[in-house]
Amino acid sequence: MGSGVGEITAVVVRYYGGVLLGTGGLVKAYGGGVQQALNHLTTIRKTPLTEYTLLCDYAQLSGIESLLKLYQGLIVHSDYQATVQLRVALPQASLPAFSAKLADFSRGSLQLRPIEE
Repeated sequence: MGSGVGEITAVVVRYYGGVLLGTGGLVKAYGGGVQQALNHLTTIRKTPLTEYTLLCDYAQLSGIESLLKLYQGLIVHSDYQATVQLRVALPQASLPAFSAKLADFSRGSLQLRPIEE
């Protein structure tokens, strides 16, 4: 429909009968319902994220969470043992700046490691 929105599924439910519209009439009627929904849709741009592992101490965790938030990153998984092992995801464009701030924050003791799959 030219909305510029991708990866969307729409379901139109018909609650009542009516005259026989035929295939073209049904497509037009249901397409109009989807178009109305798309007009009210709030969209966000999807940014591909790359995952890394990061080992840190409990005392460093809140600082890392703040840095991730600042650089549009997120914690995908965390494992709390003697140290904290994090699986984090970051936009590729944010990686150099995030890595530099992480090194400053940790005085060089922390670094991201790519996940090998």
